[in-house]
Amino acid sequence: MSVRPLPLLTHLIEVRLRPEFTDAEGAGALMLLQGSGLSSIKETRVCRLYEIKGPLSGNQVQQAAKDLLCDGVTQEFRVLSPSHAPLNGMNFWRVEVWLKPTVTDPVGETVRSAVAEMGLPRPDSVRCALVYRLVGRSTKPQIEKAFSKSLANLLIHRCVVSEAHP
Repeated sequence: MSVRPLPLLTHLIEVRLRPEFTDAEGAGALMLLQGSGLSSIKETRVCRLYEIKGPLSGNQVQQAAKDLLCDGVTQEFRVLSPSHAPLNGMNFWRVEVWLKPTVTDPVGETVRSAVAEMGLPRPDSVRCALVYRLVGRSTKPQIEKAFSKSLANLLIHRCVVSEAHP
């Protein structure tokens, strides 16, 4: 009897601060965005997004998120589906800032090794992004311009701007 390996899957894990905690990183990002001309944004929350590719089951991904990626006291996590549907119009935005594929992701490499040290299958790759959740009326071009001035270096980062849930 042979054991078939799991197919290579892509899992997205979002780790964010619980709502009852002050998001100092988000407050700093808000000041930078407003200083870059995006004065219509009223609130910003920051979270981490991990893209894990490899032969891990859903339960193994949940275990890695809970035991490795998330501080259970101040943070919460959720496993996302790979596609996000556009939603609310122009009042809620999500901006993912990823390192470009040609740039080494040291956080991703550390997570990849740590998952294997937990006794789980070693992922083929792990990438980490910062996610900015913005509240305020704006347009995609305005957000892209402000991020390129303040929170992303377009030589090494790629930004994905999309409408989001409130």
